[in-house]
Amino acid sequence: MWPEPLTASTEPAGSHTIAVTVRAGDGAPIARVLCAHGAASRCGVFGEMRVLDRRGAPRQTARALVLLVREALRYAEAIGVARVETEAPQRLRAFAARMSGLKHDGGAFAGDLHAVRSHHLRVTDADGSERAS
Repeated sequence: MWPEPLTASTEPAGSHTIAVTVRAGDGAPIARVLCAHGAASRCGVFGEMRVLDRRGAPRQTARALVLLVREALRYAEAIGVARVETEAPQRLRAFAARMSGLKHDGGAFAGDLHAVRSHHLRVTDADGSERAS
């Protein structure tokens, strides 16, 4: 298990890329995603989530992934992104649908940031737990 609390932060990783990292209570990075954004197009693309440290309990790992999404959406709103998009492998499509409130149409999950972030904040807590439906 990772030491608690889990926290997420964002840092630039290029001119149009950010790295969202979740860290354990001891500061060790445990999960990361790279996201691309374009100021002119006001669009953001959520990349592939990676668990960097496999010692987390299953529930902690799920919370880390939720925190990656939560922080990426917060950052996107802060810089004026209006539309977001991500692809998800078959095994993560149910998670992506729960986190975004979007249906998978055979392509990418894509929608207005405001709607996706509002949904995400309704279904998750600040510690990364999914709220009971």
